[in-house]
Amino acid sequence: MSMRAVRHLGFVGLAMAVYWLAGLWLPFASIYLHGDGEQAAQTSLKHQMETWPRLHFLTRTDRIAVALQKNPWVDRVSVYKSFDGSLRVRLNYKRPIMRAITGRYLIDSRGHSLATHVSDDLLRLPVFSGEPSVLRQAHRLWVQLGIWQSRLLVISHDGFSGWELLFDNKVTVRLGTKKLSERLLLFLKVADHWSLDRAVEEQVFDMRYNNSFTHKKLSDKQALSD
Repeated sequence: MSMRAVRHLGFVGLAMAVYWLAGLWLPFASIYLHGDGEQAAQTSLKHQMETWPRLHFLTRTDRIAVALQKNPWVDRVSVYKSFDGSLRVRLNYKRPIMRAITGRYLIDSRGHSLATHVSDDLLRLPVFSGEPSVLRQAHRLWVQLGIWQSRLLVISHDGFSGWELLFDNKVTVRLGTKKLSERLLLFLKVADHWSLDRAVEEQVFDMRYNNSFTHKKLSDKQALSD
């Protein structure tokens, strides 16, 4: 081996040793994560930073940003080092709007699946029951709901009966398999005209008709049976 090769290997070895020692001698004084998001999202990022092997002041900020961007909760991220020896990370988190009934993923506000475990603090989200292939349609229906978004409990789909929505005031809306936007719009108009936001009785709106619908109350069925 030539002297030039030996010197090169020696230089590489020295650089690796300096970098390794920097991990021991130059840790960040503090790490600050800035951004509002779900508790599960913040916990995930905090865990990722705490378990990062040999994270220190010589670690390149672009490398840190690329690694954090791979976290399923992160939408956008910027990283910079401060003169006080700290690392500051600014994060825009994805916002979940529904959770899969399987508990294996979420749906974010852009209609994309968010591959993460559904923790207990996210059980308040509406449930999506259906195949992943139709989750974009579920998102489109959710967007159209407007003020009824906060009342949604379950949105479900199957290949035979199509789409069905259940709200927290016991109102069920059956949309079927086609003309979904038109049918949902008709329900929303009826809901506004009938002040359904104040309804407390269990009732079903079947919108699977051309420019019409049927309406049934559970109390009506009970009265007939009595």
